[in-house]
Amino acid sequence: MTFLKINQEFRLSGPFNRLNDVYFKYVLASPERKHLTIAFLNAVLSHYVPEGEEAVEIEDVEFLDRETVARIEDTKGTRFDVFARSKDGRLFHIEVQNMKEDYFMQRSFYYAANDYMTQLERGGKYEELRPVIFIGLMNFMLIGNPARSEEWYTLHRFMNAKTHEYSMREVEFHMVEMPLLRRYLRRSKMKLKDKFEELLCYFGRIGGKKFMAELAERNPVVSELLEAEKKFRMDPIEYRNYAISERARKDLEDQIIRDNKRHEEIGEKRGEKRGEKRGFIKGREEGREEGREEGREEGRKEGREEGRKEGREEGREENREEMLRILRSKSGMTDEQIAEMFSMPIELIIGLKS
Repeated sequence: MTFLKINQEFRLSGPFNRLNDVYFKYVLASPERKHLTIAFLNAVLSHYVPEGEEAVEIEDVEFLDRETVARIEDTKGTRFDVFARSKDGRLFHIEVQNMKEDYFMQRSFYYAANDYMTQLERGGKYEELRPVIFIGLMNFMLIGNPARSEEWYTLHRFMNAKTHEYSMREVEFHMVEMPLLRRYLRRSKMKLKDKFEELLCYFGRIGGKKFMAELAERNPVVSELLEAEKKFRMDPIEYRNYAISERARKDLEDQIIRDNKRHEEIGEKRGEKRGEKRGFIKGREEGREEGREEGREEGRKEGREEGRKEGREEGREENREEMLRILRSKSGMTDEQIAEMFSMPIELIIGLKS
């Protein structure tokens, strides 16, 4: 009854997420299934081997503490999905990230740096340091380009920028972008090249049930993973932890979507306000310019009218003066007689230019 109650309470709809961190640790961070971890790591190392190099296979691993307390006060510690040391001393760190994280590369480097730094105790010798190999499975796109889906896997190392020589072998990063892999395999009609791609098809749920059954027939690791998954899903405690993890992730994704939508709405409103303000300012300036233009036009009209009026007055004045001059010169009338005739001050008649 307890089993049924727990599963009824926490049973989730939708496909089982094999990249869930609870399940991923269940199958690849368990001492009883370390042979699956060894197979996975060897598949990663043999997937791409640069020219002139050889993949060094792993014979055995021991699992290490997945949570590291920061040695330096006030610095951030690290928490891993899978952390193991091979028999030859190399440190392997596997990290799965389901939600999009813009700074996943920075976090990966920080984790790898911590893996490297925490190898030595006080007084330790630097020649005792062993390489750190970081493997990141991203269930989102971060580095690649959808147009180049064949670049779903990338290897990052410290190299000579000019010669591309790999001289610093302390740290390397194997990064997988699952959405690009899915697109690449769809385009290639599910033609898998090696065991690494087969294992990623299992963890990424790529290909459907029939394809997965065919994969399990030719790859015993996939077959064992499917059996381990059945046990996991039948275990009430394990499945409950998985369901809680999935719900927390989905709730966080929903919250991020809501926050982004709210930020977009706020941005739109701010944009509208800025637009209205700019429109008001522009409209006010245009109104002022139109007003000034109307004023200038009215001024021009008034000026033209006033000018015509003044012109008419000046014309009439000029005609009167001309007539007065003619009278003075040809009529034989005196200035007093002319002033009296036109009811004008004698001074204006005397001041006329001849």
